[in-house]
Amino acid sequence: MRRVLVLTVLLVAPVWSLYSLIQLSAANFWPFHKPFEFSPSELILILHLLICLIAIWIAVEWTSLVVRQRHNSKIVHVPSSNGLRALLMFGLSFVAHQPSTDGTVQTIAEEDSTPIGLVLSPAMATLLINDILRRRREQIRRRAMPDVFSKMEQNLLSDVQKLAKNDAGHRSIEALDCSQPIIQDLTNAVERIGEVTFLPTEEPLLVVHLYGYPEVRAVDGQSATFRKKRALELVVWLSLNRDRPRRSAARTALWQVDVSDSTFSTIVSDMRRGIADVALSLERSEIVPTTYSDELVLSKHVTTDYDLLRSALHEFREEPTNYRNLVGELKGIRDSPFSGTAYEWADLDGTTTRLIITAMQAVHELAEYARMIGDEESMQIAVAAGLRVMPGNEELLQLQKSILDTGQFVHVGEICK
Repeated sequence: MRRVLVLTVLLVAPVWSLYSLIQLSAANFWPFHKPFEFSPSELILILHLLICLIAIWIAVEWTSLVVRQRHNSKIVHVPSSNGLRALLMFGLSFVAHQPSTDGTVQTIAEEDSTPIGLVLSPAMATLLINDILRRRREQIRRRAMPDVFSKMEQNLLSDVQKLAKNDAGHRSIEALDCSQPIIQDLTNAVERIGEVTFLPTEEPLLVVHLYGYPEVRAVDGQSATFRKKRALELVVWLSLNRDRPRRSAARTALWQVDVSDSTFSTIVSDMRRGIADVALSLERSEIVPTTYSDELVLSKHVTTDYDLLRSALHEFREEPTNYRNLVGELKGIRDSPFSGTAYEWADLDGTTTRLIITAMQAVHELAEYARMIGDEESMQIAVAAGLRVMPGNEELLQLQKSILDTGQFVHVGEICK
């Protein structure tokens, strides 16, 4: 029995290590950027190499024994050290099998459950995050509306964020390696352009205001209060992601660490309570129905100022004479989206970009129409709203200057107050 175990370890361990090395090679993971400074994942790579070297040593020794046996009538015994070497290989294999503490090697499952081996260092993850933010700013400049991430792409982004949190700040790499699969997948997803599907809501009883510091208000103007900031953030996320109202998706987007079920349940309860306090006509169970599945559905009676703005813009494009609703929505814009918060998920997944581009589209289209029909007040409102969303925008500042130069309009700053 002992010989069987030894032989099994001697055969299985090197085969498994060789397979792991081939995977790492295919993913271009050969870090070792600094001598004598090894990350946990680099140490695991070294362990796999040691296992393969020990296997080669044993193979050479056994080959030598076979050759000697053929040329010698005496029986040549197999060295007794094989048991110790098998034990050593088993120990190395066990350690190498443990997950990396810095999360450098990640395996992500696609929608069809096909695993994709992805290898990324924390420093590279930080560079990727910065590159995504740069691309988002460029999209705003070009007014290129980004597409919504798929579930798999959102999971990839979340894993990159977790890796970036482990970056100690020591820059062993200076440039983004765009040949790595995870970087290609995410940059392609970021650059993908697509019109966001408009989902009309029922008669709203509450509006989640996203332009400015997030706020939940009933139609009578009463604001909801939440004991926990995460409860407000969860309302915001659910109102923007009605196409994937799942607990797992919300937890992935909002947290870069694992949160307990009890913690998440407490936040959901606080969210229900805060909304129920101002939506008296809604039962608490209607706001976010209790389910025993992964679903976390926000009531259709809750909408956002972003949805209302899109609805008004759509109506204006269909029939420009119906521009009063658009004027009213632009009047209600208080500041740039999510002002005063640190919603990293919104900046990275394109939500902030979509909100800004939509507002600026509405501003420019209304301003142009108002200029054409001679509606000075609506033109001022449009320009003022645009400058609240994007302070210092040169195009709007020039338009504001042209308004002021006529001497016929109230100073735009008075409207901004």
